[in-house]
Amino acid sequence: MSETANELWRIEQHGIDAIPDDERSGKARDLFWVWLGGNISLTYLIIGGALVGLGLGFWAAVGAIVLGNLLYVLVGLGGVTGPRAGTATMVVSRAAFGQRGNLVPTALAWLSAVGWQAVFLVLSAFAAFSLAGEAGITVSTGVKVVLLAVLVVLTYGAAVLGHATILFLQKVFTFLLGAIMIGVAIQVIAKGHVHYAPKPLAASTKLATFCLGTIIIAALPLSFANYPADYSRYLPRATPGRAIVGWTVLGNLIPALVISIVGVLAASVADLADPVGGLKPLLASWYFAPFLVVVIGGSVTNNFLNTYTSGLTLLALGVRLPRWKTIIIDCVIATALSVYAIFFYDFTTAFTEFLSLMIIWLAPWCAVFLVDAVLRRFQYSTSDLLTARGGRYWFTGGVNRAAFASFLLGAVATFFTTNAVKWQSPLSTHVLGGADLSIPVGMLVAGGAYYALARRQSAPQTAPVAEGAGV
Repeated sequence: MSETANELWRIEQHGIDAIPDDERSGKARDLFWVWLGGNISLTYLIIGGALVGLGLGFWAAVGAIVLGNLLYVLVGLGGVTGPRAGTATMVVSRAAFGQRGNLVPTALAWLSAVGWQAVFLVLSAFAAFSLAGEAGITVSTGVKVVLLAVLVVLTYGAAVLGHATILFLQKVFTFLLGAIMIGVAIQVIAKGHVHYAPKPLAASTKLATFCLGTIIIAALPLSFANYPADYSRYLPRATPGRAIVGWTVLGNLIPALVISIVGVLAASVADLADPVGGLKPLLASWYFAPFLVVVIGGSVTNNFLNTYTSGLTLLALGVRLPRWKTIIIDCVIATALSVYAIFFYDFTTAFTEFLSLMIIWLAPWCAVFLVDAVLRRFQYSTSDLLTARGGRYWFTGGVNRAAFASFLLGAVATFFTTNAVKWQSPLSTHVLGGADLSIPVGMLVAGGAYYALARRQSAPQTAPVAEGAGV
């Protein structure tokens, strides 16, 4: 591979192939900007407001925000596998599930990533339409098409160029969007009330409602669980694992905590059913346009992560194309969904609710993936991960039955403890008082089962591999 395999403003040449040691560079702190830039997002304002809607008081909402966002530690741990294996997360997952067994979670991961691309494209497009209106432009169908095209080019252009360009743009966007968001936070804090009157509880008790709110928060960090190695795999193999975890967690926690709490305060004095228009009365009239820039920019930077990862995930499914061409495939699908949502039928809310059920597979997958990584001491044979057949991770017919059984068991446990808009399990509604325990139960069941089963397997499950390095 040439020296320009991962160079700023040039198309990255690497896909899921192993990153050679002589092409690795950077420090763990570079991950801080990747995650910080991708998380200055309207999403946190929305879920902060949602906690108020559930009936949580201010301090209970803050507790749910802090507790739920602790799951970013799992994203940090997943990032450790990147420099150790030198490849993408959904390829490293083959070590747990086997080359063939891993196709199921990989397909679900790709579907989820493409779906969220469409959702954030629609969100950024509507904000762009509002911004054009604020500027006095008549938002005709032609203007909408042009604005959507600009967003598509910006989002997928960065993803096509790849890793180095995304890292650079995330840092630039962090300073721009962060500065504007600080202004939003100051104005909302000045008008928000800590001692607001809570709304009726969404569940039967305060504890059940708190659990429900915490799960809503925890779903966001868990949604990134299949991403982290994609952005850490260019780091030198010996990069300290603690540094990778620390910078990843910090980059995610700062926007997650601050913006979510701002969302709680905003919902204490305003109706955030429309999170964009609802915030307008809390801002100076001239500041609404900069706020729309944050909505647009945050959606775009979040989609940098979604699009780049989905391209690598498509490669992990066995698609034999250059990495940048997989981005084009994603672009066509997500743009088509966005056009349909904007111009024909607004299915965004229902589609988002459907995507939220992805937690049913993601929680147990994450547990199996990380338990496997710990058992291996984060050591991998990259050549065996990338082989099509045979090798250390072939197991039985390409499937690690212990991992797949644990995954399915955890998915069932998650399904029956979920309380979401599209699915309320009888166990949650009738036994748990409306509490949603899907993430902790699903992860504990899947992780515990896999630990018990994998400990009994032969040496390849736990033995150190010379190619890797521990945490």
